[in-house]
Amino acid sequence: MRQPIESPDALLRATVVAIASRTTDDPRPAGALRSVLELIDNDEAELALDHLARSVEYHQIPVPREEYDRLVAEAARLDSGYLPSETGLERFVIG
Repeated sequence: MRQPIESPDALLRATVVAIASRTTDDPRPAGALRSVLELIDNDEAELALDHLARSVEYHQIPVPREEYDRLVAEAARLDSGYLPSETGLERFVIG
């Protein structure tokens, strides 16, 4: 039996939660990432991707390669025209 395919919003949310879990000690990036989750929950995934990239850049949040690759795949699934590589997010990729 095939596993159900998760929606791009659900995958994006899971990726943001994983990134946010590493920032719980600092309320500034944690708050910004909560805003990203709120955008996702309000069906604003494209805005959420943009806000995530800006939050990562501003707070200099490291993003593991696996999570970055998921963001690229999720952006493609959303067909939003958003490309994480165009936002400079790649320079915060670790591993």
